[in-house]
Amino acid sequence: MTLGKYEPAILPDGTPDYSIPGPSAYTQKAGDTTYFSLGTEWDNITNTYNLDSAGKDMFRMFNPPALDDTVNAGKNIRFSYDPTAYGECALKWEWDYLQNNHGFSDILQIGDFWYGIK
Repeated sequence: MTLGKYEPAILPDGTPDYSIPGPSAYTQKAGDTTYFSLGTEWDNITNTYNLDSAGKDMFRMFNPPALDDTVNAGKNIRFSYDPTAYGECALKWEWDYLQNNHGFSDILQIGDFWYGIK
C-alpha cells in the first residue's frame, strides 16, 4: 500500500484544483499498488459529520481500518514522502499508528519511496 501526501493539480492561473491530483500526489505515485483516498468527498464528509478541519477526526474514522487491513493482509507499506518530515499531519499520524499498533520500528528510503520496517 502506498501512503503519502495529496497534492492538487495547479491550474494555469496558479489556483490549486483539489479535484485533480498533481503529479507528485501519492495517488499518482502509487502506480499499481493499493492506496486509500477519499477523493473529492473530503469536504462533503467533513461538513456532513462536523469533523475538524485539521483532519484528525477524519483520520480516526477512516485510516486505522485501512491500515489494519493492509497489515493483516501482509502487504508492504510504503510512503511517497518521508512520514517523519512534515510535522503533525495525516502522514505522520499513519506512521505513528503503524508503530504504536503494528510494531513498525523503522523507515527505510529506497529510491523515491520510504518503507515501513517491522
